[in-house]
Amino acid sequence: MADPADIEALALLRRRDPRGFELAYRRHAASVRGFLRRMTRNDDHADDLLQITFLRLAERGPELRADSDLPAWLFTVARNACYDQMRVTSSSTAHDEALEVLTSPPPDVEARLLLGDVEHALSRLKAEDREILLLVSIEGLSHEAVSKMLGLQSAATRQRLARARSRLLAALDKQLKEPATLQKRTLA
Repeated sequence: MADPADIEALALLRRRDPRGFELAYRRHAASVRGFLRRMTRNDDHADDLLQITFLRLAERGPELRADSDLPAWLFTVARNACYDQMRVTSSSTAHDEALEVLTSPPPDVEARLLLGDVEHALSRLKAEDREILLLVSIEGLSHEAVSKMLGLQSAATRQRLARARSRLLAALDKQLKEPATLQKRTLA
């Protein structure tokens, strides 16, 4: 069920009322920017892609259906803009750059070490695995919304998510067994 504020934003956007854009921006810009920041690992690129995403909302907002899933639509536009930029401005290694899972480390030292381990393990995954893990586990989008974004059947999305989680755990397990990692963890 859609959030009432998103329903209101869509209604305003469809009437070309600027308050719809403002409402959508206030509600979703931070999470979309966080997703883009983790995908690009660059604040300037994330800001540029956020502008592209919301510019597209300003252009296409009146065309959206009243029952559209606004967050899923925004993340889809952001994701597509990100991959377009990667294709145009980056080498193929840009897809495999490390991602930040959270912006602020926890105060507990062990938790901070584990967070660093998880971030490093994420960096070893393919972009497709990181993307689905971020969208479902961090951004909290539903399997159905992610399925639409990726053009997959719901069962395929669940299977891809399970494989990505499995690869993340394997990368984390492998990383924790590496002597260099163990040495870094004990020195920290």
